Amino acid sequence: MKRLLAFLEFVPSVLLLFMAILTSLSVATRYLFAYPLPDEYEISRLLLSVVVCWGIAAAFRHNDHIQLDIFWSALGPRARRVLSRIGAALCLCIIGGFAYALGTKVVDVFEAGLLTVDLELPVWGFYTAAWLGTLACFFILLQQVIAPSEPEADDGHPDATV
Repeated sequence: MKRLLAFLEFVPSVLLLFMAILTSLSVATRYLFAYPLPDEYEISRLLLSVVVCWGIAAAFRHNDHIQLDIFWSALGPRARRVLSRIGAALCLCIIGGFAYALGTKVVDVFEAGLLTVDLELPVWGFYTAAWLGTLACFFILLQQVIAPSEPEADDGHPDATV
């Protein structure tokens, strides 16, 4: 399980590094040789969608996403767990719908045979990688709804007690 979680964080970080290198190389070749890298913008745009989808999964895994603290500080530990489960269930429904919609888009793009302009790379591979990130997010949220882990003494929340 630890390897899977490490992979969950490894994928977006490597893709983000690749995007930075690709953009830097394109800028360098554009100014040094007056020739930009083919499909650099298109590949960077597609990679960004993959990074975002996998990054959302990593954020939910670490419970490190934006949270509203309206009622949290007034609640007891049991009520906090219930509220966390309700929030996870709500996010599960939203991410589930998004994963379904993106999955249908993957099939549509594959059947259409959509390619990038210059290098004619198949676009469905990028869509599939993004869809896998949303699936990872869905299963992380499903685990948080079914069997949430106990919060640590200092879970990063401002009102966490030791």
